[in-house]
Amino acid sequence: RHWDICGEEITKVVIKIVEGTESAACINEIVLVLIPKVKNPTLLSQFRPISLCNVLYKIASKVISNWLKLILPGIISE
Repeated sequence: RHWDICGEEITKVVIKIVEGTESAACINEIVLVLIPKVKNPTLLSQFRPISLCNVLYKIASKVISNWLKLILPGIISE
């Protein structure tokens, strides 16, 4: 539902990990996103904090595993 708010940053981090330009150790860092609960919030209590640490790991590992599915059959013989 909130991909328009945090999707660009998540995509950048995952691409850097998959390309090898960023260490996977950055996954241990927590990306905290504040999602507004109401229109035009003015108080901190009107935001919902969302931690994206597990999300980054799951996305990066899925991308890498899908990539490996494509190249492993050509590298390993039956």
